[in-house]
Amino acid sequence: MQELQMTTVLDPNIHNLAIEGTFDDAQAIVKALFNDQEFKKKYYLGSVNSINWARILAQIVYYFYAWFQVAKDDSEQVSFVVPTGNFGNVLAGYYAKRMGLPIDKLVIGTNENDILHRFFSKGEYHRTELKETYSPSMDIQISSNFERYLFDLAGNSAEKLQHWMEDFDRTGKLTIEGELLKNAQNDFVSARVSDEEIVRTIRDFHQQTGYLLDPHTAVGVKAAEKTDLQTPVICLACAHPAKFGETVRKALGTEPELPEELAVLEKLETHSKTIPAVTERIKKEILETLAAQS
Repeated sequence: MQELQMTTVLDPNIHNLAIEGTFDDAQAIVKALFNDQEFKKKYYLGSVNSINWARILAQIVYYFYAWFQVAKDDSEQVSFVVPTGNFGNVLAGYYAKRMGLPIDKLVIGTNENDILHRFFSKGEYHRTELKETYSPSMDIQISSNFERYLFDLAGNSAEKLQHWMEDFDRTGKLTIEGELLKNAQNDFVSARVSDEEIVRTIRDFHQQTGYLLDPHTAVGVKAAEKTDLQTPVICLACAHPAKFGETVRKALGTEPELPEELAVLEKLETHSKTIPAVTERIKKEILETLAAQS
C-alpha cells in the first residue's frame, strides 16, 4: 500500500525509482549523491525525509504541542515513546528537551533490527544482518540521524565524530563505555519488540480499548509497557493500520477495511522503474531523465 501511494502519482515531473536492495542501500546511495558536491549543486538535489534538517525542525514543534495537551502546569514532566528506525523523530524530541521542554524520558522502541537498543543498553552500535519484520519502516541498520546525536555525545567534536564514523564504516562496529555510555543512557531509554510481541500488542490493545494499532505504533506501545515510566506518557503513532492488513489479520483474524482514499489506489495505473542499487546507475538514470525532458 505504501508503494501504491507513491507509484500511482503519474504527474510528469514525478519519477519513481525502486532499487534492488534495502532501505539502508537506498539511503547510502542518496548520501553518496549528496556528497558529490558538484552533482548536487548542478542538479539541485534535495531530500524530503529526515536527512533534511527541515524535517527535524518541523517535528520539534509537535513535541511542544503534545506536551501542552497533557501537562497540567509549567513544570510537569511528560515522557515520549517513539517507534524508531531512522532516528529522526526521536531526535526532534531530544532537541525539544534540550530547548527546555519538560520531558522526563525519551523511549526508543525498536523492532528486531535492534541496533539502537543495543547501543543504548550496552554501548554497542554493531551492524548485523537486516531482518524483514512486521514493522517494515523500521527495518533499518544504519540510522541517518544517529550521527547527529553522536556529534552531541562527542562533545560537539567533529574530529571525534569523524573518527567514530570512519571506524564504523570500516568495521561495522562503534562501541562506547564508561561516562559516554552513562550520558547516552541519561538521554534515552530503549526497548526491543519482537514480531510476536507486535501481534500480541495489536490484539490486546484492541480488546482493551477498541483502538486498532498499526505494527509500528504497536512497537511504541509495547516499549512503553516494558519501561518504568512514572510520568504521563505520549506514544507517537505512525500509520494507518489498514496499510498492514496481513499483520492485523494475524492479530485479529480479519483485515481492517481500507479507507476509500487507500482502496482506490489498487485500481489506478502505476509507474515505477526497478534498477540495481548502484550509485552510478542512479546518477545515470537522473541524467537520462533530465535529458529526455529538456
